[in-house]
Amino acid sequence: MKVKRQKITVEELLRRYAAGERDFTYVAIDDWREDLPKGVDLSGINLEGSALSVDFSGAILRETNFRYTVWGHCNWQETDFSGSDFTGINNVVECVFVRCNFSNTIWDQANLWQSTFEDCNLIGANFDNADFSEVDLYG
Repeated sequence: MKVKRQKITVEELLRRYAAGERDFTYVAIDDWREDLPKGVDLSGINLEGSALSVDFSGAILRETNFRYTVWGHCNWQETDFSGSDFTGINNVVECVFVRCNFSNTIWDQANLWQSTFEDCNLIGANFDNADFSEVDLYG
């Protein structure tokens, strides 16, 4: 079954989040500009089932629902994902995470194919049933 996702821009996501909206299930964000806001706080956002090709380096994404998201072009640095749920994520290209906080996260059944975690905090992370094919851990 193919999922129909609503395409939105980063600006629309930020505007709607600032207005109090937190449910962004099944959206598609494909915006790989380098001038996107850094350090934005999107804690508690629900992105379940979404397709994400965006750079939120430096963002605060604590307690975020990333369940069953599809990730492309991930190269995130210094992002705080603490307490987030990555159950069933699927990265379609290699993802690189540098100095990110993944403390107390859930990765059950996550496909982390060719991902790189460099100097990341993984304390309390649960990787039960995750696919670690060609994953690199540094630091």
